[in-house]
Formats: sequence, C-alpha cells, structure tokens
Amino acid sequence: MTVTESVTVRTRADEMKAVPPLGVLEYLDLCDDKPVRIKRETAFASALLADQIGYRRLWLPEHHSTGAPSSNPLLLAAVLGSHTSRIRVGTAVTLVRIRDPHLTAEDIAAAGFFCGDRLDVGFGRGDVGGPGSEVLNYLRKDNRETDEAIRTIVSILDSGCSWIDPIESSYQRWMHGAGTKSAELAGELRFNYCHALFLNPDLGACLRPLERYRASFPAGRTAVAVALVANDDPAKAKRDGERDGVVVMCAGSAQRCADTVCALLESTGADEVIITELSSDAKDHHRALKEIFALVAESLAPNTQACP
Repeated sequence: MTVTESVTVRTRADEMKAVPPLGVLEYLDLCDDKPVRIKRETAFASALLADQIGYRRLWLPEHHSTGAPSSNPLLLAAVLGSHTSRIRVGTAVTLVRIRDPHLTAEDIAAAGFFCGDRLDVGFGRGDVGGPGSEVLNYLRKDNRETDEAIRTIVSILDSGCSWIDPIESSYQRWMHGAGTKSAELAGELRFNYCHALFLNPDLGACLRPLERYRASFPAGRTAVAVALVANDDPAKAKRDGERDGVVVMCAGSAQRCADTVCALLESTGADEVIITELSSDAKDHHRALKEIFALVAESLAPNTQACP
C-alpha cells in the first residue's frame, strides 16, 4: 500500500467513525394537501440531501391510496440508488402480503443493480387498508402464507430458480414490525430488525420484541423508527405533528428532537434510529434533516461507531 493509499484508507475510516447512527424514512405522503408530484420532488431532494449530509440509510414506505407517492418503494429505491453514492437505500416496507414473491424477487434484483451493495430490503407483514383493501383482496395472503412468501423471496435472491437468476449484488435484509411476531420471525430468518415506534410509541412494547429478537439472533442489527417534527415555531410544530395513521413522539425544536433520538438510542440499545421527519413545508423538512443530524452528531461524537 502506498503512502497516499494509506492516508485515504485512514481518512475514510475516520469519516465512518464520525457518522451518527441515523437513517431517514421518507414519509411525506401524509401531507394530503399537496399534489403527488410535489411530494415526490420533495422526497427526491431529501434523498440527495441525506446522502450529502451523511445519513446511513434512506427508507421508503409502501402505501396504496390516492395522493400517495410511494406505492412501489422498490421502483423508487432503484431511482434513488442511481442518484446517490453513499447512503443505503431501501424499503420500509415491501408489503409481501399483497405481492407475488417471484415478481418481487425480480424487482429486488433490479433495484440491487442500481443501488449496488447499498440496498436494504425491508419486509413487512402488514396489510393494505382503505378503499384499495377490497380491490386487492384476491392477492391477500394469510399470516402463514405471508411468512412463507418472505422465505421464498430470500431463497430466490440467494439461489435463483428455474426462471430467475439470483441477485448479483449484496444487500441487507430487514424485518419491520411493531410487535413480537415480526421480531421473532426476524430472529428466525437471521434478518436485522427495525421496530416502528411511530405506529406504537409504547417503549415497553418496543423493548419486549427487541429483547426476544436479540435472544434469538445476537448478531443481528437493530433499529427503532420514530416520527418527529422539528420546528422552532410551536404552532407549526403542533400542526404538523397532528397526523392520522402515525404517532409523533416529539414535535418541537431540533434540539428537542435530537435529544429524543439520543434518549432512544440509550433506552432501547438500538444500533440506529430511523427518523421520519414530518414537517409539511419542504424547506422546513430539509432544514430539520440538517439540524437534527448535526445536533445528534455533536452529542454522540465521542461514542459514535463506524457503520457496517
């Protein structure tokens, strides 16, 4: 190794140690007063910003309703993966309950090409609600069939099948949930596990699944996902924090949100916190992503570890 190469390696290692354990879940489709085009533009800009700032992960949800810009997160992951260079890009979640496992495996492999080794595949056992529920009923699997479909997808990705090639790039497997069943399945399948505090903010209900998961798979990586609104204007923070379908744990200043993140890291023992920042204004949202990241990085600087 030359002197230049040695310096480059050390510099990269130092950069990784300085990265706080933060990811982003783009959840802007809850802003019902904006056109889908605007929501997608904001999310795209957020992805580029998160990559530039140094967030570890960018995850995308799967929602099916009018006004929802993220009905196929694997498609969006492929696009965002091709426009970013450092951040991991993935799904939170891919709704296996209403998706064909073979076609889903093909979509994941395609996304892997554009994301390289930065793809996170997040599986969920949830369902679709609202008007689309009855329309998609013919695709719906029960719990056993859903879990089997997840196993089928992983088998195809790893080994292929008679008509599908295995995935060519490496990727991380995540299970997302808000209860013990998903955590137990994650441990059984040797997936990483992310607990959705924005669906159920009860800390006790979060710690129990995390404990079961760690007991069954000590080597697995854990994360908690939390909804925040960072704004120094109390009226704006309060208004944006009142959302249907998601529970905001902190609506206040960026410092309060950063303190919430640090407290969650300590209380849950999670390796990372994934934030879904819900400011309805794009400028407020992007400012919040910058400020929360900087404040958490400053708070955790002596203890920050390299990300995998």
